[in-house]
Amino acid sequence: MLQVSKIRFAVIGMLFFALNASAQKTLTLRECVELLTKNNLTYRESQLQAQSAGAQLQQTRSQQLPQIGFSAGQNLNFGRSIDRFTNAYIDQLYNTNGIGLGFQVPLFQGFQIQHQVQQGIALRDAALKNQEAILNQQIIRVLQAYVQVLATKALYDAAQQQVASSQQQVDRVEKQVAAGTVGQNTLYEIKAQLANDKFDEVTARNNEQLAKLTLFQLMNIQPEKDVVLEPIADAATALSVAPAADAIYEEALKLFPEVKSSELRLSSFASQIRAVKANSLPSLNLSGNFAAFYASSNSERSYFKQLDATRNGSLSLGLNIPIMGRWQVRPRVDVVKAQQELARNQVDGVKQLLRQSIELAVQQLDATTDRYAAAQSQVESLQANFSAAESRLNAGTINVFEYTLAKANLARAQANAIRSRYEYALQRQIIEFYRKGKWEF
Repeated sequence: MLQVSKIRFAVIGMLFFALNASAQKTLTLRECVELLTKNNLTYRESQLQAQSAGAQLQQTRSQQLPQIGFSAGQNLNFGRSIDRFTNAYIDQLYNTNGIGLGFQVPLFQGFQIQHQVQQGIALRDAALKNQEAILNQQIIRVLQAYVQVLATKALYDAAQQQVASSQQQVDRVEKQVAAGTVGQNTLYEIKAQLANDKFDEVTARNNEQLAKLTLFQLMNIQPEKDVVLEPIADAATALSVAPAADAIYEEALKLFPEVKSSELRLSSFASQIRAVKANSLPSLNLSGNFAAFYASSNSERSYFKQLDATRNGSLSLGLNIPIMGRWQVRPRVDVVKAQQELARNQVDGVKQLLRQSIELAVQQLDATTDRYAAAQSQVESLQANFSAAESRLNAGTINVFEYTLAKANLARAQANAIRSRYEYALQRQIIEFYRKGKWEF
């Protein structure tokens, strides 16, 4: 009967584990980035800005096309007026109807529209590159949040292990107290250590939930507590070659969309200056129209006969030579040149920020590499020390204070190792990003 009960509990436990595992949802870093591109409002704003720049370019290009229009009008005349057929005064109520077709083509405007089109192309391409830059910036934030979730999850697992270890000691000491081999004060000290470990466990669990919330907010989706993140590449794999900040920066100048976007915006001002200067050049326009009308005062002819009799058209070629335009062109050029210098300064600022970010990333990688190695060595030493302290405690050769001190030191070292491991993994990802100019998963 006892054997049947054990089997029953084992089956129930397996079913519960299977249901719990199926309820969990696993997210990869790639999936998080895909959710980011769909839902992040900052990235969506950059997409809309790029669409707006493309629409503005199409609007500028349309100015090179001819304007063609059809017109029609209906008039009611009364009192004294001039008959449109006889040119004589008449005093009667009559109506007129007119139709017409006209066109206008800009033949030459000092290449103003062409320069504006070149400016629009540069601004559109700059907006597209800015869209890439915004996406990269948001991916960095998601990567940092993703690694933070993994780190806090590892710290939470370590805290749970500390609680389990302390609970085992409490159970062992309780048996010793019951047997009369250990005093009651030893049990109190061990239980105090268990209480501290449980407090650290609760803190670690809350930190993990907060880290998950930050990640979900970046992706702009509903938080899910049961989501499990897929681990990233093993942080223990070292880089084959130590990166040099100068070499990474030189390559990043050619690849990074932030740099290309700022340079394209700067180049657009040269076309804008030429477009403004074109206002002082002659312009040439071709226009034409064709029209006909009907008047009820001429009752001798039908509607279509009047249209046929009154059809007329014209072609016009207009030349405009600006002589003095209130000296507006030169000040406008000076304004654009000032904006051009501001854009040039912004390009230098983008490059400076990129160089400083790369230098900082390389320095942080070096620091986290050393910290990661030191933390691993520290854990190995304190693990051996704790194992010895645990054996001596079981043998009754040390007091509880020495044991809890060794346990606390090991727990602190393990936490440091976990943090440094994920810090190192994050810095490696960032360095690879600077090397390639984009994210590769």
